[in-house]
Amino acid sequence: MEIQTIISLLKILDNPIDDISLVSVLRSEIGTFSDNEIVQIRLCDRNSNFYDSLNIAKEKLDGNLKNKVINFLKKLDMWKEESDYLSLAELIWKIYVDTGFYNYVGLMPNGNLKQANLKMLFERAKDYEKTNFKGLFNFIRFIEKLKIGNSDMSAAKVIGENENVVRIMSIHKSKGLEFPIVFLCSTSKKINLQDLNSNLLLHEEIGIGPQYINYEKMIEYSTSAKDAIKIISKEESISEEMRVLYVALTRAKEKLIITGTVKDYQKEQDKKKELLKIYKNKDKINPILLKKYISYLDWIELVALNNKLDNLITINVYSKNKIVQKEEKEINIREFDFEKVTDFEKYEEELNWKYDKKIATELPIKSTVSKVKEMKNDLILLDELSNKDIELNLVTPNFIEMEKITSARKGTLMHLFLQNIDFNLEYNIAELEKLKETLIMKKIVSDEEAEFINLEKIHMFLKSDLANKIRKAKLVEKEKAFCKKIMANEIFEDAKDETILVQGIIDLYAVTENNEIILVDYKTDFVEYENILIGKYSNQLKIYKQALEEALNKKVTQVYIYSMYLNKEIAVDLNYL
Repeated sequence: MEIQTIISLLKILDNPIDDISLVSVLRSEIGTFSDNEIVQIRLCDRNSNFYDSLNIAKEKLDGNLKNKVINFLKKLDMWKEESDYLSLAELIWKIYVDTGFYNYVGLMPNGNLKQANLKMLFERAKDYEKTNFKGLFNFIRFIEKLKIGNSDMSAAKVIGENENVVRIMSIHKSKGLEFPIVFLCSTSKKINLQDLNSNLLLHEEIGIGPQYINYEKMIEYSTSAKDAIKIISKEESISEEMRVLYVALTRAKEKLIITGTVKDYQKEQDKKKELLKIYKNKDKINPILLKKYISYLDWIELVALNNKLDNLITINVYSKNKIVQKEEKEINIREFDFEKVTDFEKYEEELNWKYDKKIATELPIKSTVSKVKEMKNDLILLDELSNKDIELNLVTPNFIEMEKITSARKGTLMHLFLQNIDFNLEYNIAELEKLKETLIMKKIVSDEEAEFINLEKIHMFLKSDLANKIRKAKLVEKEKAFCKKIMANEIFEDAKDETILVQGIIDLYAVTENNEIILVDYKTDFVEYENILIGKYSNQLKIYKQALEEALNKKVTQVYIYSMYLNKEIAVDLNYL
C-alpha cells in the first residue's frame, strides 16, 4: 500500500490528468484530504479532469481548504521541476523527506517492513537508472510490468540471511543452504501419487496411456499402456522423492532431528524386520521392498534396521500420553448453606475477589526512556498510572505544520544539528553557518526552526575536551536507536516479575583506539548546577549504558553529559549508574 501511494504520486508527476492516481494521493497520508474536501473540490468543476478542478478550486474556495489545495499544488510543481534535473532515486528520496512519509509509515504497525518496502522502491529506481532506459514514464511502466508478472516485487525482507532466527521452509527452498540444527517434520506423510489415478496418463517416452471405456457394455478398465506408464511414473516419483529426502538429510551441520507418527511403533518395526529377512539383498535394501513403502519415515526406518547405525542415530519413541498431559486440578466448591436466609460469606468472597495478575494489566507494555525517567523521578505510584504517564513521544510528520516551536522542539533541533556534525572536520562559526544553510536547503529544517539553533554553543562544544576525545576515536556512532526490556520493579516496587519494553535513542557513542566506549548525552535543560542534571538523568543514562553494553558485548568505560546551557562536559561516575 505504501509503495502504491508513491507510485501514484510519480504517475501524476508524469501525467497530472490521471484522475485515479491523483485522488488516491489526495486521500493518502501525503495529501491528507478528507472525502468531504475532495467532494468540495470536485464541485468547483464537474466537467474537467480532477487536476483542472484543483486549479479552479484554489481560486473559488476560501479558508483552510484553499490553503491546503495551494500547498499541495506547489509541492507538485516543485517535484515536477526537480524531476528534470534530479535522478529518479534522488527524486523518490526527496519525496520521502519533503512529505515525512518514510518516518510516518515507520510509526504504523509493521513499520519496519513498510519502511523496507519504501527502501526497496528507492533501490529499484537506482538499479533501473543503471540500464539504458531513462525517465519517469519508462520507470512507471517498468514497475507496472513487474506487478502484472508478479516478478521480483514481493515484500521486502527485513531479516538477513545470517540472522539468529528459526526459519520454516520447504525442502526445495533449503537447497544449497546449511543450518546448525534442522528439524525434518511430518516424515510419516505418504508421498503424493494421486496423479497416477487419472483417466489419462502421459509419458515423454512411452506416450499416452488412456483408460478404456466400453459404452455399450458400460464397463471401463486400464489399458496396458496406462499400466506401463503408471509403473514407470511411480518409480520415477519415488526416485525423485528420495532425492528430495537426500537434500533434507544433508542440510544440518551439527544435528538433524526427524519427527513422524505411527499407530503402533513396535508392530511396524517387527513387520519391517520380517520383510527385510524375506527380501534379502546382501547389505543393500531390496528395491522391491522400498517400493512397498511411500513415506520418508518408512525409508529411514528400513535403513536404520538394515544397518548398524547406533553411533549415528538415536531413536526416541514417545507415546501420546507422554506428549499430551492432562492437568487435573482440584476444584473446591463450597455449597450455599440453605439453613441461612442468605449466605453472606459466599457473597463477600465472590464480591471481594481480586485478579492475581492485576499489575500486569496496569503496566505499560512499551514506553520510552524519557517516560521511564519521569515515572521514576516523579515517584508515580502504580495506582496513579495513566495513559499520560506512559505515552510514547509523538513524532510529528514534516507535512503537518507546527504553529509553535516548543522548548522540547528547540532541544530536538540542537540534537539534529549535532547529528550532522562531522567530527573529522574543524569548524568555525562561518562553516557552521554553511552547514545550517545546507540543512535548510535540503528542507531538513525550516528557516523559522533554524533561528533556534545556537551555533555559538555548538562551537563551544566542538572546542571542548570531550569533542577532542570523540575526534580521536576510531568509531563514532550518532543517534542510534535501541529497544530493551527492563524489569518493571525498577520503577514500581509492586511489579515483581513483569517487564517493560523500553525504546530510546543514544545521542552519541565512540570507541577509542584502546577499545574503550565513551557514552555521550546532550542536554539543553536550563539548570544552574551540574549535579541537578546527573540526578535527573541518571536512570536514563543507566538504561543507555546497559543497552550499549548488551549490544556491543563490551563495558562502557566513560559516561558524559554535555550541557548546552552550562557549556560544560559533565563526567558521570559509573558507580552512580
